[in-house]
Amino acid sequence: MNVSSVWEKPSERGTKLLVLFVNEGQAPRCDVLGEDLGTRVRLHMEHASFVAKKGKSLYIPLPEMSADPEDERPQVRNVLLVCLGNGPCLDEIRGRAAESVRRARGMKIDELTFVLPEDPDERTSRAIAEGAVLGGYVFEKYLTRNGDERPQPVREVAVFRGNDGGIATGVVFAESQIFARDLVNEPGNSVTPVTMAENADATAREFGLECCIWDESRLARERMNGLLAVGGGSAVPPRFVHLIYRPAAGESGKTAPKIVIVGKGLTYDSGGLNIKTGDFMRTMKGDKTGACDVLGVMRGVAKLAPAVEVHGIFGAAENMPDGGAFRPDDIIRARNGKTIEIDNTDAEGRVTLADSLSYASELSPDAIIDIATLTGGCAVALGNYRAGLFSVDDALAREIEQAAERAGERLWRLPMDDEKLRDAIKSPVADVLNSGARYGSAICAAMFLQSFVGEGIPWAHLDIAGVDMYKEEFGVYGKGASAWGVRLCLEFILGRAAAEGNAVA
Repeated sequence: MNVSSVWEKPSERGTKLLVLFVNEGQAPRCDVLGEDLGTRVRLHMEHASFVAKKGKSLYIPLPEMSADPEDERPQVRNVLLVCLGNGPCLDEIRGRAAESVRRARGMKIDELTFVLPEDPDERTSRAIAEGAVLGGYVFEKYLTRNGDERPQPVREVAVFRGNDGGIATGVVFAESQIFARDLVNEPGNSVTPVTMAENADATAREFGLECCIWDESRLARERMNGLLAVGGGSAVPPRFVHLIYRPAAGESGKTAPKIVIVGKGLTYDSGGLNIKTGDFMRTMKGDKTGACDVLGVMRGVAKLAPAVEVHGIFGAAENMPDGGAFRPDDIIRARNGKTIEIDNTDAEGRVTLADSLSYASELSPDAIIDIATLTGGCAVALGNYRAGLFSVDDALAREIEQAAERAGERLWRLPMDDEKLRDAIKSPVADVLNSGARYGSAICAAMFLQSFVGEGIPWAHLDIAGVDMYKEEFGVYGKGASAWGVRLCLEFILGRAAAEGNAVA
């Protein structure tokens, strides 16, 4: 999809679908329509008794303005009035832009123009571009269709008097999330730990990133015993991936802040010897979302070139039952030397993250953020539309909350100060137990991860189990993988760069 800014009025330029955003209780922006088109839109509104209220829309098909087949004057063929509510809200704009693109796709319209109540600034232009690109996303790679059954993608989107820089950034944000969605949506027989590593290598080559990949032999030498244990039951060996973006040296000579994004990368999770039931095994191809998010973030960072050093890390494995699988009662020594007693092999993601977080801590970063489809308990607590945020660092938590608000990716911070609850992950034979109490399970999991973060390093954990997959389209989310967290992390990184006084390297 190509998204661009245009300055010609729609009545002069013409468009197959004109999307007019309207604030609640107000009339559409008729000054850009021209007298004839403006009159036709007003008449349709009066005939339909349309009043602009949040969530309302009105589709207006327009007949040919001239019966002369040789008349080649630009024409507006269709109009869609979309009410945004009372006052500007970036997330509302983002979501309604996505829904408008989906509607155009359903009507087999491949080009449209957005007009906002006021000329969009950088942030609004970014939101429109994000929404438009994300709204055009569908995963239909494996569907066989012929002729008219094939969907008509929207190829051209224009934003009337949009901000070029904002549009360009919004497209990068959305394309980064779409890359991650595509990877998450791939089934376990297509994406394995080995192919995840190959994807990382290809990403590094395409975008000029540094890339280090460890195979099972190197993992053993590097004491990545948690990752090896979880992957031991699969015919496909685990892999560890470390991607690095280094900004160009700035004129000030200041050292760039260093951020590490860590992802959980279970390309398929059967539960291992504590095997899942059939219903709970469905969608477990999505247990690699954290790692896919890491790849999406690194692609975006390479394009945006912020003055921040960014490291993307994940361990990729399959959790399968086999003679080589790890067992309940096993004791595993993680990379940082701490021992883990296995209570349940279906609490495997945190065991792989133990090694990844230990490794990330060795980099002495300014912050670590891990993203993981970690616990069903978080989904029970917060539902399917908010992720869980866990951190003992108030400043970092606030920074992430602000980035989430800008990105429109909703989350809620949960507490980590209950020492009584921490007793649930104590083991009589090891440093920590991998599965805690049923009640407060998401908090117990976060406390487990905290054990493998270096002392004094600001760290936050994002539990995205509840927001990982959707059955129905809404807002910027399509059916299937959401790749929740990619845009949040990019917002966080750009925010950290701006706070350092040099947004772009």
